[in-house]
Amino acid sequence: MKALLRGALIVSLLAVAGPTMAQGTGYASLGYVFGSLEPRHSNNDASVNALQFAFGGWLNAQQTFGAEGRIALGVGNDTITFTDATRRRVEIDRYYGAYLRAQFPNTVPIRPYGLFGTTLVETTERLTSSRSRRYSDISLGLGVEVDLDSNIFLSLEYLRAVDRNSSEVSNLTVGIGGRF
Repeated sequence: MKALLRGALIVSLLAVAGPTMAQGTGYASLGYVFGSLEPRHSNNDASVNALQFAFGGWLNAQQTFGAEGRIALGVGNDTITFTDATRRRVEIDRYYGAYLRAQFPNTVPIRPYGLFGTTLVETTERLTSSRSRRYSDISLGLGVEVDLDSNIFLSLEYLRAVDRNSSEVSNLTVGIGGRF
């Protein structure tokens, strides 16, 4: 049932964002993610990084409420020690997200914003063999964009991607983007 609800959210966000982006109010950004992954039954967290592509569109003329999708690929790994004393290498393979976004109007040069949506994170753990794991949950985030000119911006964001069943994934992202 949860997968069905998440799928419906993603489809509805893309359906609404598609026509808005055709009107010239879309945006895209590229960011570097400094991630933290703490699986259940671990003694520490892993610093796992990713390269993220985000795209979205506005649902109103004031550009204060929008829909956003994200795709990221992992670019590093770290070691986690579990409660049974095993140490495993862990890395993010990829993650996907769909979010609703609320922000100050686009006329303000520094805009705080908030995100609400869902994220699916796929990882690989290695000891003597590889094991894939998936983490997904409702996600909440806060960020700020700073305009460099009317179509280019820098962003800084914190996203709590997963906080479920004693597993946590959180991201700090620095990025650059453009409006079209």
